[in-house]
Amino acid sequence: MVNLKRFFLISAFFMLTYFWVVADPLSKINLGFENGNFDGWIGYEWTYSQASDVDADFNTSPETVSLPTSRRHVIISDQNAYDSNTGNLLKMIPEGHTYSARLGDEISSSDSSPRCWQQSLQYTMTIDSSNAFLLMKFACVLEYSEKHDNETEMEPHFQLKLYDEEGNDINDCSNYDVYASGDMEDEFNTYNSSSNGNPVKWRDWTTVGADLSAYIGQDITIEFLSADCTGHYHFGYAYFVVDCMPLYITVDYCTGDSYATFEAPDGFDNYTWYKDDSTTVAGYGQNLEILSPNEGDIYYSVMESETGCEVSLSSTVVRYEPEVDFSSEMLDCQSNTVMFYNNSTSNNGTLTYLWDFGDGNTSEEKDPEYTFQTSGLHDVGLIIYNPPSGCTDTLYKEVESFSPPLVGFTGDSTYCPNYDTELTAYGAYRYEWSTGDSTETISVREPGGIYWLLGYSSEGCVSDTISVTISEEPDWYFALLGDSSLCEGSTSVLCAEGGLEYLWNTGATTDSILIYGGNTYSVTGINARGCQKRLSITVSEVPTPTMDYSLSTYTINSRHNTVECSVNSDDQLSFLWDMGDGTVSNSAFYVHTYTIPSELISFPVTICATNEYGCSKSYMSYVAVDIFIPNVFTPNNDGINDLFMAGYGMKIFDRYGIILFNGESGWDGSYKGRKADPDTYFYILNYENAYGEERVKKGFITLVR
Repeated sequence: MVNLKRFFLISAFFMLTYFWVVADPLSKINLGFENGNFDGWIGYEWTYSQASDVDADFNTSPETVSLPTSRRHVIISDQNAYDSNTGNLLKMIPEGHTYSARLGDEISSSDSSPRCWQQSLQYTMTIDSSNAFLLMKFACVLEYSEKHDNETEMEPHFQLKLYDEEGNDINDCSNYDVYASGDMEDEFNTYNSSSNGNPVKWRDWTTVGADLSAYIGQDITIEFLSADCTGHYHFGYAYFVVDCMPLYITVDYCTGDSYATFEAPDGFDNYTWYKDDSTTVAGYGQNLEILSPNEGDIYYSVMESETGCEVSLSSTVVRYEPEVDFSSEMLDCQSNTVMFYNNSTSNNGTLTYLWDFGDGNTSEEKDPEYTFQTSGLHDVGLIIYNPPSGCTDTLYKEVESFSPPLVGFTGDSTYCPNYDTELTAYGAYRYEWSTGDSTETISVREPGGIYWLLGYSSEGCVSDTISVTISEEPDWYFALLGDSSLCEGSTSVLCAEGGLEYLWNTGATTDSILIYGGNTYSVTGINARGCQKRLSITVSEVPTPTMDYSLSTYTINSRHNTVECSVNSDDQLSFLWDMGDGTVSNSAFYVHTYTIPSELISFPVTICATNEYGCSKSYMSYVAVDIFIPNVFTPNNDGINDLFMAGYGMKIFDRYGIILFNGESGWDGSYKGRKADPDTYFYILNYENAYGEERVKKGFITLVR
């Protein structure tokens, strides 16, 4: 069963000294596994079974183990991991934490029976004013079995306990002890896995707090324990993290504030605030704001944890008025070391300090002595803290240090042609250049010129002489390549060479660009030293050539197979005819005779005109092969012209309309087996032309014998 004790503690006003840096850090190393390991923790493990069929020799005594162990003491580092035995509803690491510890594990098929694992983790720490409040977060997963309904102490088990330095139990409400069949309706969830016949009872992350102010100066021990059942098969394990913090209420009522803000310790479920010792509620929640309270008023916060424990703390209203101030002094002209004097004050509480030296280094001393890494002026800040309030004050000043070896200047000793180079001094309060300038930066352009610099502090310290020789960068190759003429409607590529980087007036930064029309294009090239050159090209768009052309015919046949081609243009153009049968000609006027194929096809005839800039335009027409129909045929069996139009669907009529022939085999000049008389006959011929179109031709034929 769950052992949840309640208590109510009304404490007196805690005037606890707060340290900005937590006191006695060695007593709290890695308490919350913030190092990602078990440093500072001690692990134990043993086995214990009460099953009747298990030999007593199976049971062992608790023994310390090297941490982590393979499964029983594990650091969880995946902040997106969920526990599968809870239906992936329990997150293995609570919000706000990077790591957690898992104590125990589920039963796997490879485990020997009985397993009956029991394991614990302990941490011992010295209690002081900075850690008197202990905040513990845990989640547990316990497999339930009806076999143990009447034997509670055999069930999977989780326990949290605190011990004093004598090893005695600390009777605190945060102690927790639960078995798998305990009264869990309000706190526990149930997950029924399809692969496991037993339900899993699991408790989500729970926070409990312990007031250990009565143990300041003493060592206390935190112990977490998890155990499988003492029978054979049922598991119990838990996850947890621990934090510690000062146990008092922070009051922020600073200079110029209209409200006093009270902040109770984090980690409780409910907060109720009261004024003085009355029962009148002043507010709810971890923070309370009071408008213009009277100094000396007392406010109480009653805090209730998730397990029902209650703790009450009080705080008295006091306005804090911290005022930050400091001065500094260079120790000498060589060491670059500065002594700082803290002149900060406050009307209440104590002060702690945080110096910011502007170079990533800090100090918590009141009056530190600091050696800077660079010479010259530094922005140094001092932040003062005024505990037990949260009031602070901050001041930044320009502080000077000096060391001759750290004085110098930066800048390129080689300058680009037609440009200056800049030299910038550093490390001193003021400067003297060989040019007579006293500014921090000078511009120079003088091949072979020697320049020197002296640096001075504000108190008269002086550096050694630093000098440099300036030279001009040699000329370097840079070119812009591309055609200045662009045919209308086409694209072209412009390329730059010789630079390390490029910037075109189009915004492109590549070494080449694709252009689409006439315009002026420019590119700036930058070499390895940073010198620049700029080149431009004006691209003109050339109109497309214009021309007229003609073909003498667009239809040819076996008797008429010659085509005359001609072109006319006012421009100075070159021409190229492609007759579609492999024949080409570059003449403006061209006569071509085709070889007629056996099938009806069309020849694509292309004329391409090109101007002096290489811009061209093409036109295409088609010359189609058509059938030739003679007007006389002589069917006299001499092997010449004996059939009329074989291969075409055709009808032959005499002058009286009588059909003498109907078919595709060609007419042989007969009708019903008898030779037709020499005469004129009429035909209707159906065929498919070169373009696949159905055509009909009608005419007459003279039969001669």
